[in-house]
Amino acid sequence: ECNDDADCNLNGICMNDGKCDCYDGDRGVTFMGPHCEVRLKDDCRTIYSEVHNESWGVVPVAWGDQGLWRWYDRPVYLYYGGNPFIDDSDVVVLLYSGDRWFGLYQNRGKDLFQDTSIFKAAVKNYHAFWDQALTSGTILVSDPTTKDTPVGVDFYLIGERGDQFGPYGALYPMQLNNQTGRGVFRCTDTVPYVGPFQNFTGQGRRVLQTEGVFDKYLWLGEANQAGLE
Repeated sequence: ECNDDADCNLNGICMNDGKCDCYDGDRGVTFMGPHCEVRLKDDCRTIYSEVHNESWGVVPVAWGDQGLWRWYDRPVYLYYGGNPFIDDSDVVVLLYSGDRWFGLYQNRGKDLFQDTSIFKAAVKNYHAFWDQALTSGTILVSDPTTKDTPVGVDFYLIGERGDQFGPYGALYPMQLNNQTGRGVFRCTDTVPYVGPFQNFTGQGRRVLQTEGVFDKYLWLGEANQAGLE
């Protein structure tokens, strides 16, 4: 709740209902969060990995807050392409959990994102615990962080799992030269924005999981198309 604009960190206006109306695109920044405390700079709407130079970007949605798919008041980033080990017909998204960023993998994910009704159902009904996100589709995890975007945060590939390993399994650093504190992603204001469906071509297939975190929504969509709803 807010009493005046100061409670919105001067990044928005305190409305009569006691909620902050955050500035959207003011001075090249979109503000999010209940007190407009999260900053998304325009040049961080598309980010790049230093290792493979693959691109990731925010997901525009017509029905979301400020036109973006968000989670815990952070933008969700969708993998666009460029990594030789990920087939671009699949989908990987970076979601913020309130403590860490997680990379969720979905095989056949292109179908999910191209069907608006299924995509909306998956996003609206997603719950990390009930969808068994950690065991069914999570392939990346970051260090604990409160940063507004994945930029400047160390990430790890999740490897072997089991009783021998920690809660996320064996973790393999993604940073260039395995450097701690280097971070994986960078923002850019020199490379044109890439739409999420313009770069679904690629080679070098690697099956990461047999199933993905949003599989039940894909099956729902296939049932609907077959007239089984």
